[in-house]
Amino acid sequence: MSQKDKKKFDPMTYRIEYFNEMIRENTSAFFTHKMFTDNQCCKKPFYPRQTIDVLSKKKNPYSIPKQNGEIRIVSCDMAFAGGKENDNSIFTCIRLLPETTTYTAQNDNGIGRQIKQGYRKVIPYLESINGGDGTKQAIRIKQLFEDFEADYCVLDTRNGGLIVYDILAKIIYDEERDKEYQPWVCINDDSIANRIKTIGALPVLFAINASQKLNSDIAIEMRTALTSNMIDFLISFNEAIDTTLFNIPEYTSATDVDTQIFYEKPYLETQELINECVELVYEKKEQTGIIVISEQGANRKDRYTSV
Repeated sequence: MSQKDKKKFDPMTYRIEYFNEMIRENTSAFFTHKMFTDNQCCKKPFYPRQTIDVLSKKKNPYSIPKQNGEIRIVSCDMAFAGGKENDNSIFTCIRLLPETTTYTAQNDNGIGRQIKQGYRKVIPYLESINGGDGTKQAIRIKQLFEDFEADYCVLDTRNGGLIVYDILAKIIYDEERDKEYQPWVCINDDSIANRIKTIGALPVLFAINASQKLNSDIAIEMRTALTSNMIDFLISFNEAIDTTLFNIPEYTSATDVDTQIFYEKPYLETQELINECVELVYEKKEQTGIIVISEQGANRKDRYTSV
């Protein structure tokens, strides 16, 4: 990109400079900045459909074709109170790509063996909502689920999450998109599944009501995925400005900030995720060995929880 082209986007400079700041790390941090930057290799963001495209039945130009064996998840950490002092609801789109390793042992007569390594996790999109009632957020979950062609929704049912489940378990009308969504049913907790029974409900919702032990397991698994390079995050915002974003005509020709932000959002949210995670501190319980992850002061961990 020429210097002349870059100057056209001087209004965005404040965002670039903000994310150029050094991220503070402390001795109690469970995650380091390098753990994340080493995994920032995804150059293909996902963008949900815009309302005008849905109503005109236009195919999403930013959809990502599914790979064989791929599983897709929309993972939701819920919050309802608005304002800067409160948490956000975070919706994360996650691609799970099956991976295997082929090797040949000496006694195999040259025949290769495939060893399953599990799933590589790719995070092509995150979205935050500050405040909003349960119906509004449930509709947004359904929109993302449909646009992302997801297979499952993972929902944190604490802190009012059950209210959202009850809405998701019913037929919902989306006035914005002029569409009715099929109800869902919980697949891993009978007590939640029995709250509302709707004929034709899709078995796609996995409820999370995390214990201290499960939270510890999640933290360890997250760190393992980072150190083993089995989780891919979007490239940095600065790199995206110079590469992928300038391949999007709607972005380069945008004359309004809202359009620019729409295309920048996945990268900005990814950076916020990294900022949150490296600020988290941990404590290891002596008797149980359980890892307790917590935020400091006014910091948040809602993006970490969603991922």
